[in-house]
Amino acid sequence: GIMDVTLETDMKQLMKGKMSEQYQPAVFSYTDKDGTAKRYEVEIKARGKTRKQLCQHPPIKVKFKKTILEGEGYGKYNEMKIVWECQGSNVYEQYIYREFLAYRLYNMLLSSGFRTKLLRINLVDPKNPDRKIEKIGFLVEDEDQVADRLGGEMMEEPPKEMKSILRNPLLVFGVFQYMIGNTDWSFGNLHNTRFIKMPSKVVRLIPVPYDFDYAGLVGTPYAVPEPSLGIESVKERLYRGSAASDTELELVRKRFEDAKPMMLALCQDFPHFDKYNRTDFTNYLNEFFEILDNPKRFYRTIQP
Repeated sequence: GIMDVTLETDMKQLMKGKMSEQYQPAVFSYTDKDGTAKRYEVEIKARGKTRKQLCQHPPIKVKFKKTILEGEGYGKYNEMKIVWECQGSNVYEQYIYREFLAYRLYNMLLSSGFRTKLLRINLVDPKNPDRKIEKIGFLVEDEDQVADRLGGEMMEEPPKEMKSILRNPLLVFGVFQYMIGNTDWSFGNLHNTRFIKMPSKVVRLIPVPYDFDYAGLVGTPYAVPEPSLGIESVKERLYRGSAASDTELELVRKRFEDAKPMMLALCQDFPHFDKYNRTDFTNYLNEFFEILDNPKRFYRTIQP
């Protein structure tokens, strides 16, 4: 379901300071499932390289006080992201649902993805109390929490060598980005990717993707591919993952085949889509499944 939250902050200051990434005070409040009102003093700042320039309201990072969270039994993970509508409109609301579902699709493949929660955000500006803004968005789990859930730690720097990345997560990551038509990521500068280091004598890393607003599956109007990739539109799929043997690819193909019914059910049952977006989103995925269902064609397509 969707969770109703209120965020109080000086909106003018947030918009003015969005390029400098200065934290500013805010209040995050909601009513929990027992009907108890919760109110947290937090700090927020704008984030998201491209969206800071393009969006009226770029995504934000929300920092809770650790002591308060621990006192309430939430654990120590206190930095979360909120991705919300780039511009206020029903059209942009649908893009948020599409991006939210991209995270959900990854969760169906691996346990090493960010978990998300859909929000209906009531924005309140104490300096302008009469102006009510409601935005649809979603909360993205603290990255240290993802790492901790897997029993690893989040890396601060990119991998030194490709062979330190675990093969199966690496290939699932690459095929997933192909499935959603996303070329907007890279390992070298940790662009829209994080790495979790798993405990072992040799370095073993798991890649974790985030920020899918440039994916063909999401289809935001501002998304354009990097010119050097030689594709006309983000809707055009291009495999940028690692090369693999047919044997390895068969295991990965099986993983996607197993998830396919769940993925299609998610598109069909998601209550917030309008008719156009449900059809368009499902059709885009089905184009991938047509390739997936034919093993020879799949191997041919996935070999870079």
